[in-house]
Amino acid sequence: MPDIYVKLAKHLQKLVMGYPYTDEVLDLLREMFSPQEAEVALAIPNDLPPLQVCDVETIAERASLPEGVVKETLESLAMRNLIYAGTTSDGKQGYALLQVGYGMPQTFFWKGMQEDDHAKKMARLVLKYFTVPTTREVYGGVSTKTYKYAPASLTVDVPMQGVYPHEKIEGLLRGVTKVAVAHCPCRTSARILGRTDCDHSLEVCLKYDEMAEFVVSRGLAREISKDEARHILEESEKEGLVHMVDNVKGEIKHTCNCCGHYCWNVGIIRRRKVPRDILMASYFIRRTEEEECIGCGACEDICPVDAVRIVDDVAEVDTDWCIGCGVCAVVCPTEAISIVRRADKEPPENFLQLHEKIREERGLS
Repeated sequence: MPDIYVKLAKHLQKLVMGYPYTDEVLDLLREMFSPQEAEVALAIPNDLPPLQVCDVETIAERASLPEGVVKETLESLAMRNLIYAGTTSDGKQGYALLQVGYGMPQTFFWKGMQEDDHAKKMARLVLKYFTVPTTREVYGGVSTKTYKYAPASLTVDVPMQGVYPHEKIEGLLRGVTKVAVAHCPCRTSARILGRTDCDHSLEVCLKYDEMAEFVVSRGLAREISKDEARHILEESEKEGLVHMVDNVKGEIKHTCNCCGHYCWNVGIIRRRKVPRDILMASYFIRRTEEEECIGCGACEDICPVDAVRIVDDVAEVDTDWCIGCGVCAVVCPTEAISIVRRADKEPPENFLQLHEKIREERGLS
């Protein structure tokens, strides 16, 4: 009979944002769940989009344990941030599996620096599992990308050609109702493991609406105003951090502000481990007005993916790797940089459509 953790791993593999099956994921699951907890997790449906919950009664019907035991176990798992908790459409308490990028592995690190032995062990297990090949399989296996980059535009008025209002970070922020800020899980986990070569800010991971409700209720983040969120985004641009959001026109659930050191997307692109267009949706690219460029090197220094070189006193951009994030324009003293659309392709309309497309492309429909 298959090991309960093998069964759970194969169950999680079939999520829309699923966990690729490896020996390392089994180590991670054994640390996260007791055998009884794994059995209850196995009863939580894996055919739901991220952040959509299932009521307790349905989960209990799918389990081989008494309903009372299932309910108690679900509550325990939710309290330890190992599953997602929310409210069903008819107002009932509901639960869902944490999907990659929407709580897995972030719940271990959103709260901030914890240097106890368990935090260090989880950071090591997560690092061991989420290798470059695993990350490429999660995000690169479909044509519709889960996330995209939103160009920097809050700190300075960056010239943008062909960029729609809903693609600018301020337009995306305008549509949300509740905001919370958590710590960057990538940089936090790196610091837990003693890596100190990145000094970028930590408390810059913004969550919206259902995600904000979840992280605040679980003590993983604090609720903030839109004004504070805007300030965090502005300061992130000045630091050279990249706005990464859900690949939709509206209804974004979070904004990560990513660096080229340890963040799973920008860092991998910077190190040339996975081509830009396989990993992320990048709709824009930088253009340089050469007659205005003075070759000062400010854009070369700040580029998070190391795609700029100063050649003969003019900035030269590697267009195969530029992600169109626009942070170079924030520091340009002569306003020689603009952001232009690189393709006519547009993202899905909303969060549900995004994950329906990904589900179809994964062959899960």
